[in-house]
Amino acid sequence: MLRHAQRRIILPFVLPAAALLGLFFVYPLVRTVVVSLSEYSRTGRSHFVGLDKYQELLHDPAYVSTLKNSFVFALIGGVLLFPLSIAIAWALKQRLRGESFFRFCIFAPVVLSAAVVSLMWKFLYNPTLGLINPALEGIGLGGLTRAWLGDPATALPAIALTVVWQGVGIWVILISAGFERLPTEVLEAGRIDGASEWRLFRSVMLPMMRDLFRVLVVLWIVQAMQAFAFVHIMTDGGPFGSSDIVANLMYRTAFDQGDFGLAAAMGIVLVVVMLAVALLVNKVMKSHDIEY
Repeated sequence: MLRHAQRRIILPFVLPAAALLGLFFVYPLVRTVVVSLSEYSRTGRSHFVGLDKYQELLHDPAYVSTLKNSFVFALIGGVLLFPLSIAIAWALKQRLRGESFFRFCIFAPVVLSAAVVSLMWKFLYNPTLGLINPALEGIGLGGLTRAWLGDPATALPAIALTVVWQGVGIWVILISAGFERLPTEVLEAGRIDGASEWRLFRSVMLPMMRDLFRVLVVLWIVQAMQAFAFVHIMTDGGPFGSSDIVANLMYRTAFDQGDFGLAAAMGIVLVVVMLAVALLVNKVMKSHDIEY
């Protein structure tokens, strides 16, 4: 009787969230699966083709290449993002002079749209009109100048750097919140025992935040897979497909070629691969529960 009464109380609070989840997540996912099993004509008519689109993907080297680029992009961005955001969050925890100004500078790019950031950095990377190459020449590193977005070796890392610059403020906030959540008793005990701040950071803080980093790594992988706007504006997948990711291939397949079934199949396969990677990350980074 008590449980029944509890359900009646909880149900009105759960239903709105469940309705939103079903409307904006479950229905689009189911609809995408249905589209991936169909062949669409130019007139908008469709007919069921089963798993033909998925079989077509297995023999599509472009999809394999973009899937590889997507994970390389996530790896490069993660290597840039996490050490930088951890260092900034830890530095801000030390209560530096001018902390408010630094916080503003770090968080300000977050409020800019992806289109604005992409166009700005596309200009900066320009080999003749941009500011990066002249700056390198001015400090005696002229040998490093190049066409950043026109070189297959640097196009993808250049876009990853842009994405990290634009979003690092969010990650700094999340990691700073993790630092604030750490028990002061443990940190004070370490200081009393003579541990330096660097030792506390390396041996106490980071291990205790392992579960937070596990979540953040998964979130970054999901975000990196959706960096469509940056790639589309800055390189459109070039040069020679070196910066092409799955999201951009899906866009061209659906709206340039009109093959909505194949584009939907690409999305479903990407979701499955991302779920597998998330489970793998969760298993690798799983730690014993720490109560504090």
